[in-house]
Amino acid sequence: MNHTVSLSAAELRRLFLARQGLLRTNHFGRGTDAVGRAIDALGYVQIDTISVVDRAHHHVLKERVSNFDPESLNKLQRDRREIFEYWSHAAAYLPVKDYRFYRPMMEGFRQSRSTDEKLSQMIMARIRTEGPVQSRDFENPGGSKGNGWWDWKPAKRALEHLFLSGELMVSHREGFQKVFDLPERVLPASIGTHTPDSVTWAEFLLTRMVDALGAGTLQELSYSRTAIRQFNKQSPMPDYQTALQNLLEKKELTEVAFGNETLYTRQEFLEQIPARVSRQKIRFLSPFDNLLINRKRTSKLFGFDYLLECYVPEPKRRYGYFCLPVLWGDQLIGRVDAKADRKQKRLIIHLLQVEPQLKSERFPAQLLNQAIEEFALRHQCESWEVRRIEAEPPLSNLFSQG
Repeated sequence: MNHTVSLSAAELRRLFLARQGLLRTNHFGRGTDAVGRAIDALGYVQIDTISVVDRAHHHVLKERVSNFDPESLNKLQRDRREIFEYWSHAAAYLPVKDYRFYRPMMEGFRQSRSTDEKLSQMIMARIRTEGPVQSRDFENPGGSKGNGWWDWKPAKRALEHLFLSGELMVSHREGFQKVFDLPERVLPASIGTHTPDSVTWAEFLLTRMVDALGAGTLQELSYSRTAIRQFNKQSPMPDYQTALQNLLEKKELTEVAFGNETLYTRQEFLEQIPARVSRQKIRFLSPFDNLLINRKRTSKLFGFDYLLECYVPEPKRRYGYFCLPVLWGDQLIGRVDAKADRKQKRLIIHLLQVEPQLKSERFPAQLLNQAIEEFALRHQCESWEVRRIEAEPPLSNLFSQG
């Protein structure tokens, strides 16, 4: 390689954290507008039902907008039509201005998946006539009840197929239940709906990821390709190679070196890398946080190997069911296996684990106390306790219970 710029791991971490809005409090501001700016900057926020502490999308946004209110998502989706739901690498809230770049996935899904056409036509006719619906508006044949996602009633399967095919959209949610409606009733008139070609699509995906990550290899920037392939089994994939060459020629992206890897970034980002990072705040991140979702990249930049163990059989778990990575400045320094006992309004930390390389004299005990207390309050817990600490040397005397 013959690059003019070479970046260190520390510089890449700081650039990444700055783009993610995690280096300073309320980087995106406060209130509903800030939530919209955060989703736009991140490119997506994953929706997940696991709520050991909080739902993933709420947790991710609370770490970036201190006064986050879940109702702000409804305001942005239902009232202001600034975000919509679809599939990124997983179910996600997405900026509505990006809608047309998800059309290839919708068309690919529709072409490669079969459905009950008669039932789908009946559902579409009902929505056109009666307005938005939820799956519970359709009765199970014979009054039977399903046993889980693998036994969805036919109407729910058809609704999901119509949604993933782009023939329906999620207008908003009531509780956590999707409300489906026709795209023409949901999308603002100003939003383009024409499907991009494979190069334009790839240019969007690459620049979207660069803006969220700060810099990345081609493999990192095309991280969503696995999900796209699942949807587009019979359709063209994004043409990443041609798109990358175009972006380099147009000087929208530039090459930098990281060790023996070639990374791609925007020229202006190189001038925005923070020279130093404040260590006055500790954050407990969601396992589904955008900072962590690419585990290989997390290991490369932070030297932190992370696995969400709720999907691991209990005897094989190392750190616990729902471990939250602990971010201090630009370092991931450990994990907390946490659970919100909502009945008792108490945050229970089953395990606090500190990375071995963090020396005891550098351990931010006072900040940790403050972080746990703030985290508990932010998740409607009035008290907290740490049941076990794993650190060397022992750190049990360095902080109090709440």
